[in-house]
Amino acid sequence: MATYGAKALTRIAVASQSAFGTAATFGTAAGEVLFNETVGSLDLGVTIDLGDTISVGKRTAIQSAQPTITGKAPILTIAESPASLRTLPILFQSIGGSVSGAGPYTWTWTPTQGDVDTLDFLSFLVTDGVQQYTVRDAIPTEITLSADANGLLQAGATLAATVVSSSSSTYPTTINTNPLMPGRLLKLSTDTDFPDKTGTGATDFASIYSFNLSIQTGAGMITALDGSLTAATAALTGVLDATLTFTAASNSAATTSFGISSIGTQKFLRLYGTLAGSPTYGIWILGSWVVENVVPLSADQDGVVVNEVTCRLAFDSTVAAGAGKSIQVIIDSPLSVMP
Repeated sequence: MATYGAKALTRIAVASQSAFGTAATFGTAAGEVLFNETVGSLDLGVTIDLGDTISVGKRTAIQSAQPTITGKAPILTIAESPASLRTLPILFQSIGGSVSGAGPYTWTWTPTQGDVDTLDFLSFLVTDGVQQYTVRDAIPTEITLSADANGLLQAGATLAATVVSSSSSTYPTTINTNPLMPGRLLKLSTDTDFPDKTGTGATDFASIYSFNLSIQTGAGMITALDGSLTAATAALTGVLDATLTFTAASNSAATTSFGISSIGTQKFLRLYGTLAGSPTYGIWILGSWVVENVVPLSADQDGVVVNEVTCRLAFDSTVAAGAGKSIQVIIDSPLSVMP
């Protein structure tokens, strides 16, 4: 499949579409520019049947009249870069999140367990400073978050789409407040049941040094015999899944909470951080997990020996609200509405 390869994208703008198949409009006052320092790749996703099974007895199997384009499934990959609490909610809103409040605005993604969520398709305007393209009908298939004690909270995404086209659209010119979360402000706490935002009953775990979270959203393109080479639509077609890996100091606290004997046990974890100020912005990653693996004495980090703990998302049917949950992401943000 053809690809433009990894590029230092000098600018990425995003806007919510009114419907699948209808590209959003970008302009000086339309759309939201993502935080820069982003590296990404744009794969056109074009598949071609070369007709190489039709040799007609010749040495050269491929004939000029045989190659046929059989499908187009573009993929936009945005590598991890500093996560703005203003623009990060856009990814979660597109897979079923909702907003409430009046500043800070609370964006909450609680994936429905017994049904599917309504998707909000996105358009992207991307450039490497030379070439500029519009990506239509984009939806996140994977969202990643990570942080350590020496940098900022990072976020990245892989987005499936239907159409990539050259564009001469104008980028938004408004410079908005983009709060960034230092890794050192994040904490991990354990709970006896599915955690809540306020931390009721939670106990902070003080010896975490880094984490990596990968969320498989389950969203995917649906292709059909409908007279088009692009996807007919997109929906939640796959399994919701997530993996959380973190390093913790190899001390008595880690041995007690996340020792090798904890493998196979269920853990309720609250990973959160807030920024000082008024209003107060922050992020809360709440989840029910099963400890999948523990690697004791796995590395030396900043002079401290650490254990590496890997957890897998696990549905919890005993949530107090009664609906059952596996993961919930809450972001208090300056963003009031989808761009």
